[in-house]
Amino acid sequence: MEDEIRWKVTDPLGNEIVLKQSIFVRHIMGDHSNKDAEVRSLIEDQVKFVLQYPYFIIKDREFNDRWKYLGLVEIPQENHKIKTVGIIIEVEKNPFNIITWYARRVMDELVIDGGMIYNASKRK
Repeated sequence: MEDEIRWKVTDPLGNEIVLKQSIFVRHIMGDHSNKDAEVRSLIEDQVKFVLQYPYFIIKDREFNDRWKYLGLVEIPQENHKIKTVGIIIEVEKNPFNIITWYARRVMDELVIDGGMIYNASKRK
């Protein structure tokens, strides 16, 4: 079945987050160059970890129904570089749905103009 759940995790706020197989195949992998798709595939397990233990969760600047989970990942095929990862989640219904993820050297979301939802350094 195309909309079967590939995997699910729970974030530190208790929200269940799912990755549908159709989103993984068509968007996360299919909408990108072969090299980018390879990186996205290789960091999939790290993406699960970041969703469970993000450094930050911020509101998306453009879409009211989306949050961004931010953390760090290691890219083994790029000489073990550490990059920031952003994971876009649709939050309008439960469980939350993963839209996409990306790894970058520089994180342009450093300006938190949409609003902070979660900051790991302020957890008690």
